[in-house]
Amino acid sequence: MKYQSGNLVGQTLGKCTLEKLIGQGGMGAVYLARQTRPARYVAVKVLQPNIAMDSQMYQAFLARFRREADVIARLEHVNIMPIYEYGEQDGLAYLVMPHLTGGSLRDVLSKRGALSLPEVVTYAQQAASALDYAHAQGVIHRDLKPANFLLHADGRLILADFGIARIIADTTTGSTLTGTGTLLGTPEYMAPEMIRGETIDYRADIYELGIVLFQMLSGRLPFTGTTPYAVAYQHVQDPLPPLHTIQPGLPRNVDIVIQKATAKQREARYSTAQALAEALSNASKGNFSTVQADPQDNIPTILSPTNPEAQAEKPVSSNRPQVQQENPSQTPVTPPPVSVTPPPTSATPPVLDYSSTTSSHTPYPVSPTPPPPPVQDLQRSSARSTATFKPSWFVFLGILLVILLIIGGVLIGLQLNKGTVVTTTSPTTASSTPAVQTTSPSTGAPTATPAATSSTGYAPTTTTSPSQATVPVGAQLYTASAPGQNCDKNGGTWEDYNNVKVTCQGSQTLLQNTAQSASLQGSFLTQIPGQTYPANYVVQVQFQQDKQSSSDFGIYFRNQPGGNQQGVYTFLVHPDGTWNVYVYDNYTGAPTKLTGGTLGDAHAQMTLAVVVNGQQFSFYANGKQLGTVNDKTYSSGTAGIALDQGGTVTASHFVLSTPSQ
Repeated sequence: MKYQSGNLVGQTLGKCTLEKLIGQGGMGAVYLARQTRPARYVAVKVLQPNIAMDSQMYQAFLARFRREADVIARLEHVNIMPIYEYGEQDGLAYLVMPHLTGGSLRDVLSKRGALSLPEVVTYAQQAASALDYAHAQGVIHRDLKPANFLLHADGRLILADFGIARIIADTTTGSTLTGTGTLLGTPEYMAPEMIRGETIDYRADIYELGIVLFQMLSGRLPFTGTTPYAVAYQHVQDPLPPLHTIQPGLPRNVDIVIQKATAKQREARYSTAQALAEALSNASKGNFSTVQADPQDNIPTILSPTNPEAQAEKPVSSNRPQVQQENPSQTPVTPPPVSVTPPPTSATPPVLDYSSTTSSHTPYPVSPTPPPPPVQDLQRSSARSTATFKPSWFVFLGILLVILLIIGGVLIGLQLNKGTVVTTTSPTTASSTPAVQTTSPSTGAPTATPAATSSTGYAPTTTTSPSQATVPVGAQLYTASAPGQNCDKNGGTWEDYNNVKVTCQGSQTLLQNTAQSASLQGSFLTQIPGQTYPANYVVQVQFQQDKQSSSDFGIYFRNQPGGNQQGVYTFLVHPDGTWNVYVYDNYTGAPTKLTGGTLGDAHAQMTLAVVVNGQQFSFYANGKQLGTVNDKTYSSGTAGIALDQGGTVTASHFVLSTPSQ
């Protein structure tokens, strides 16, 4: 006789008589049953794959059941549901387990909503102990959810249904056994790699445990939808909503732990369930220093929003460099004013020393017209001439002196404006478009600005456009030919972030992101010698992406200081030639897109610039304005260079200036 699934009350399987249906899901039904030997009440789970019982696929399922049940039955842990026996009868596969009367975590959540943080920490520690033990035995749960967390009468958390999803799965055919077009598992908790059909390992359990912890702490699921596929898509695409926006009373560090546990890329998650539980416990005590400690995960990442499959993968991370920054509440110190005194009038311009490690230098501005004649000296000379010479000699000498002054002024003007193309010498034209003296990236000495050179303070490319003069820069604060720690020779302090590989190449720096998961790396200019870091600035960097590289790169700005912070803005160029600007949550690292558009060839040499002025940010590429956005998330912070996983880029001509008024 073959029993009909779902109608088994009163039937006997092995030594157990099924008395009551107490639970049913996509992978089977659970019955309260009376076992005859030994005499006791038990729970009997009957597996119910949605396939014909007389099919060849069902026979393959039974063969898998025998293999996997042997493995599951060997699990002996205080927080894992034991298997009393298992068997097959008339084509039905069943497992016999203890009957627990404490209900499930799902029942608790439905009655109480969010649980207290100490309760969640306790449950997390017990669940982690069970998971790590099972993982060490080569067993993956694959379907963690509150319904599978049962409560013993003594208060223990008992994890049930270990390996049931694996038993149901038919890897020999590559199709699911839960029905055509049906996801295998529970979409509200599934790890992204499960949804994408990738090979599953123990880190899928860590993700699903993170989702369960989120639900316990918030009283709600992170993702919901009208169809299972709508929910599953969010696990692949969307970052978890920040916990502190749902439960403001929770410590912000708890958010960081949950975000790391549920990273879209498994490499970015905790390496063990116990590491997750310990981090959560530390976060609950306000101890951030070990929140992200993980022996097999060196530095947590800022999540970088590159591809549509992994919006929350990239952040970034989270143990950001200790960036020295002034208190945002303090008024930024105005940088020293630029001297308006012209340089000496010798035939050779002075070479300024930019190699000092104690202070920065601002090059002299070049006047578009010759300096005015020394009026006071003329008056004194005239007085002396009147007392000594006759009027005829006075007139002659006066005319001669005027001629000499005119010639000298012309020579001075030609020397100071050497190399600058001026279309007209009229004072009106010269004053409306003043030339800007640049600083040589290799020597630090003032050099002349070619006709097509940007007013940004350097020549971004060998061939430039007149539109580059549109970047609104004021006084130059700092420049580095080769940015990055150990490469900058002008005295700036840099923090190379998240293990980026930096190679100094003379007047440029090669940066390589060798991370194994999608994560941003880079380098921050954290201190300017002799100056206070301003809240408002213009940052410009010249980039050349390697031909073999295909990753995001760009500029960090207003990076937040301290080990607990993850907040930063990024202006990123994507491999497809588009660009986007993101702001990262200061506690979770979750990115929010602010603006974006199309740029062009991501492998062409380009100079990127960001004008940071109050709540308004403007973005430029090769002097052309791409867009503007207003955002008030962060009012100050440092600037740097950003590079995503697998990227290789050359950076040079790093210039920090004040915005023009």
